[in-house]
Amino acid sequence: MSCRVRIDVTRRLLCGFLPVLALFASAIGRPALAADRFPLAMKDDRGVVVRLAAPPRRVVSLAPSLTEIVFLLGRGGSLVGVTRFCNFPAAASALPKIGGVSDPDVERIVALSPDLVLCTTDGNPREKVRALEEMGIPCFAVAPQDLEAVFTAIERLGVLLGAADRGIAEAAALRRRAQRVRAAARGTDGASPGVLFVVSTAPVIAAGEGTFMDELVRLAGGRNAAARFSGRYPRLSVEELVAARPDVIFVAGMAGVERFPPEVTRWKEVPAFRDGAVITLDGDLVTRPGPRLVTALERVSAALADWRAKARAAGAGGKR
Repeated sequence: MSCRVRIDVTRRLLCGFLPVLALFASAIGRPALAADRFPLAMKDDRGVVVRLAAPPRRVVSLAPSLTEIVFLLGRGGSLVGVTRFCNFPAAASALPKIGGVSDPDVERIVALSPDLVLCTTDGNPREKVRALEEMGIPCFAVAPQDLEAVFTAIERLGVLLGAADRGIAEAAALRRRAQRVRAAARGTDGASPGVLFVVSTAPVIAAGEGTFMDELVRLAGGRNAAARFSGRYPRLSVEELVAARPDVIFVAGMAGVERFPPEVTRWKEVPAFRDGAVITLDGDLVTRPGPRLVTALERVSAALADWRAKARAAGAGGKR
């Protein structure tokens, strides 16, 4: 074989081999998300390796957020049991109940013969999850602490449920929506309202640093007025509420300003009370680490954009 022929053959081989090599390298970079490959072994957020021989046909969910993710992935038909708090989508309400998040009934779960139980690390009792595992039922736990971790959980559960492509697509769509909110917040005129996210009105308990609600406020371009207090959910006295001086108050899943003690709402030193900037949001939206957290982000962003528009209008009126 001549030198020229050998060079030509070598080029042909490389042209065919390099794309395969690139694909192989990509798969190594994201082995869990490359395809629905069974049997499957995946480490959960506890560090436990969960093994499945085939895509699960009978799934029990021990948290509303997980139930919402399963439906998002198009695998709602595999759910045979959920908690009594699983109310979204509507089809979840009709599924057999296995108790609550903090008090799941092990016997009921076992009676449903699941081949996978989805659980959380910070809501479900460890001893009950351990009891299920000791009976040979695989339990996969997630513990998302921020929006990006929620998106990753959607991708990982997609692989686990045999819907890897759907998981990647849904997570990507949610990331794009969240990015639009971030971009809009960066494009504001610098006005950053102080925001208090209230989860209880009597007593007043707010979401502090390190919570999902704190992240929603920051991504939407606001300042968490509760960040000055210690703890993830600080309890505020009337004096502390006045000192925080929030421009906007979000109330999670309650009726609104009328649920505050009357003596609190009379404090005109609190801009949110003075200006009527108290907004009620669905508690399920803002407290569940699932797909609808992005909807909550969009609503927080829209409310803060409205506050900025009113602030600009008030400023313009004062200059005339």
